Amino acid sequence: MRDFDIPSANSSARLEVTPLQREFSASDNDTSDARLEHLQSLVQTLQLSPNFRLASGSYPHACEWTSTVLATILIDYCDLTGDNQYFPDFVAFYHNQPVCHLCTQKNDDKLWVVMTYLRGAAYAEGRNERLRTKFLRRAKFFYYQAKRGWDDTTCGGGMYWGQCSKYKNAVTIELYVTVSIRIYEVFREEWMLHAAIRGWVWFKQSGMINAEGLVNDGLDENGRYVHIRCCAILIQK
Repeated sequence: MRDFDIPSANSSARLEVTPLQREFSASDNDTSDARLEHLQSLVQTLQLSPNFRLASGSYPHACEWTSTVLATILIDYCDLTGDNQYFPDFVAFYHNQPVCHLCTQKNDDKLWVVMTYLRGAAYAEGRNERLRTKFLRRAKFFYYQAKRGWDDTTCGGGMYWGQCSKYKNAVTIELYVTVSIRIYEVFREEWMLHAAIRGWVWFKQSGMINAEGLVNDGLDENGRYVHIRCCAILIQK
């Protein structure tokens, strides 16, 4: 088992994240107009039946956590392009999301929901304050649900993947740090910022991040890696 130095609530510890060093190249004809056209085509396909059904506000072929990720992509598209035509789809998704069943899902599923509605609230600000309030209420509700997954009894801290789990999951802690920062930026409650700092310090010291900036999937209760696959870090500057 590893020992970790976690800052106290009154600590002035800084949250420092080194971005991944990646090189990307685009073809000569990959102009901004071409990329926008491609993005518009993708979102149009995403929101057409049978991929999305407005009557049920759902992506019927997606599971609950992938559905909320798709909804996040949709609202990010609206925000990026200023195209408001799909906002009613996002609202329909909100009204029909199976909240009670999501409460029984893993902590990372709940944190994806938090991410979705923080983004939705940011988009609704200045457009529809009533919906913004509703989105923030749901984001905070699921944040409170998920934060119960933090545990100090094994591995010196970290987030359990879900209820009755002995597995400290990498994606879950990445999401927890990310949404803790974002929800703090909205509500300005100091403990939320502390949760982000404590989560990042633990994650950075956990040994899960390798020299290439990739992440081993998680730790068991003895601090041993439980999977060999890797995933990219979600948190960047």
